[in-house]
Amino acid sequence: MRKQIHDNSINRDRSCALSHGTWRRVGAKLVCAGACALMAGQLLLPSVALAAEWVNVGGTQYSKAAGDDAGTWSWDGADDMKLSGYDGASISAQGNLNIDVAGTNTITADARQSAIEVKNGNLTITGEGALSATAERWWRKSAVNVEYGNLAISGNVTLNATAGTDTIAVSGDGKTGGDVDIRGANVNVTAANNVPDTIGIHTRAGNITISEGADVHVEANGLDTAIAVCAENYSSEHGGCIAVDNAKLNAEARNGNGASLALYSVGSKTDLCLSITNGADVTLVVSDRADVLDGVWMRAQDGVSRVLVENSNLTARCGDGTGYSRKHGYGIYFQSSSQSAIPRIDIINSNVEALGSTAAIYAVNLGDAAPYLAIDGGSVVTTPAGGTVRETTGNGLVIGAAGSSTIQDVRTSDEVARSVVISSGDAVEPEPTPQPEPTPAPTPQPGGGSETGTPSVTPTQASSTAAAPKPAAKATAAQKSVGTLAATGDNAATAAAALGIAGASVIGAGFVASKRRNR
Repeated sequence: MRKQIHDNSINRDRSCALSHGTWRRVGAKLVCAGACALMAGQLLLPSVALAAEWVNVGGTQYSKAAGDDAGTWSWDGADDMKLSGYDGASISAQGNLNIDVAGTNTITADARQSAIEVKNGNLTITGEGALSATAERWWRKSAVNVEYGNLAISGNVTLNATAGTDTIAVSGDGKTGGDVDIRGANVNVTAANNVPDTIGIHTRAGNITISEGADVHVEANGLDTAIAVCAENYSSEHGGCIAVDNAKLNAEARNGNGASLALYSVGSKTDLCLSITNGADVTLVVSDRADVLDGVWMRAQDGVSRVLVENSNLTARCGDGTGYSRKHGYGIYFQSSSQSAIPRIDIINSNVEALGSTAAIYAVNLGDAAPYLAIDGGSVVTTPAGGTVRETTGNGLVIGAAGSSTIQDVRTSDEVARSVVISSGDAVEPEPTPQPEPTPAPTPQPGGGSETGTPSVTPTQASSTAAAPKPAAKATAAQKSVGTLAATGDNAATAAAALGIAGASVIGAGFVASKRRNR
């Protein structure tokens, strides 16, 4: 099933009302400038990572290799720190820091401090052990905070992070940094506080990736605004996207009176994308008290806003579907304000359940470009019976009961589906072509004849009994790499080499600026 509309008139007053009122207050609280001075290291190759200049453990700062007598922590004076049975106060660093976790470890933040904090560098948490990081809930401090760098959590490590808000917070400079990369690890995030804004995982000018069998649980309980996972790229060239690939994500937002959002992505300059792929299993739960409540809310000012669910499972529940109000309550909501960019939702061979007090699934553009909503690859709308993609006034597409007329108001129309179930078929991939035998003679078969290739099966030829695949088992330790973070280790020699190369280039042929690494 595929439906697309063009050249509809725009009811700007009605459409814009969806993002005004309560959300204007919420958005103002979330606006952050990811501004920092760019490092003037033109003579250094961008692959050169800066090791930690110092670390602070439990209130004591170290500028050279150190550790405790019991062996619960050690630092090599550069990038690498080991924790094994550590139970103490905050750990912070200036520059890149890799934390290898063994055994059971606990970090309890000092007053008005984050539990783990890295500035102007990347933070990696890996290993085979467990780490609990807790910050005091009544202060705006994080369990894990990275300023102007990336965060990677990988391996078989388990991270339990608890704070009042911005429990895991990562920021970039608008062009690089700000990324959260969780691969294979178990991560449990709790944000609970009686302050206006409560956010579980929050990246400013960065992207969030959960992959390789990772299992992530995020819960946000707030007074006014509760957001489980937030990716934003206000005034930046990088960030705002969320990807779950062959992994599990459970995100809950509860008790926010102004807004409760499970996944929130917003951007002013770049395209936004939520991708749920390769057997991912995503469950989003939102309380039904707030004026604004969404399982997924993506808002793109100038770029494309896109949701892709392929070969995966997505459940987005906002209350019971009847609604505390019908001001703004959606299972999946995509908005664009561009005159040309298309907000689009693609559901391909996947199982999707969406529940919202206003609508289950809705794509709208406040500009001129028509939105796009497609259900392909064997997936079909099973609830409501005969459900289909319907046009709305104001350049919108919504799933509703069968019909051909344009829906005038999604908030009041009984033709809009507030509960939608999309079930996958068994879109079977074609079987690989058999490789020829090394000898020209055919292989004898019982009863005569010879071996022949099995004809491939197309999606349209397949039956409709199989469900979308579930996430595969976790990758082995050898497969769990940090990925996109800058290389670390002993960087002094690397930096010296880079300087020598750059100097030679200046003398011989002039210095050519290296391209900045995209993170």
